Amino acid sequence: MMIRVLIADDSGLICDAMRTVLDQEKGIYVVGCARTLEETEFLQPHADLLLVGPALEGDSTVEFVRRIHGKQPEKKIIVVGVRNQPELITQYIEAGAIGYVSRQESMSRLVEKIHAVHAGQALVSPDVALHIMRRLTQLAQQPFIGGWGMDTSAGLHELTSREREVLSLIGAGYSNREIADHLVIGWGTVKNHVHNILKKLETTSRHEAAAIYRVHARQSPPLALAS
Repeated sequence: MMIRVLIADDSGLICDAMRTVLDQEKGIYVVGCARTLEETEFLQPHADLLLVGPALEGDSTVEFVRRIHGKQPEKKIIVVGVRNQPELITQYIEAGAIGYVSRQESMSRLVEKIHAVHAGQALVSPDVALHIMRRLTQLAQQPFIGGWGMDTSAGLHELTSREREVLSLIGAGYSNREIADHLVIGWGTVKNHVHNILKKLETTSRHEAAAIYRVHARQSPPLALAS
């Protein structure tokens, strides 16, 4: 069965290099190379498997993976060129990626992982597997409130008015780009706000921050927004 692959990376050099190798592989068909989030969104319906770089113009890779996985859980995603850091890799896996290829790995290893993922296997290194187990233990030990393993009140009162406004939009499912457009502020400014929100709420992802907001909204009046 042919594996239809979409390459999504902001580097044309990396896209071309991966396509050159994959075009020579039997059973793999490259449907295209995307350099931006918009191009990726347009081409991804034609692919079975996405090779996503760690940086895409328009949004963070973690959020892009989470959004695609939420809409199309059957879509297989491999993050390519990621730093070999278990904490970072675990974030991608939590978002919905089924595999990863670190910067240190070869093209032949990339091909091997494409076939493995397509066959339903998930290949992770021992140190990443250990970190995932520790992460699961950590989540299991957190207070269980409102259906989520997290204290929904922690850090909320430390947020500024603008951070509360950004959090409400995160809770509504807005991407960073959409938040920037809605609030008429720069994308970089939104990223800084999101970073501060995650730090104050002691979470590792927007997904958890959104859950905190939604649980809080059900239990108390809405967070005050900037006037």
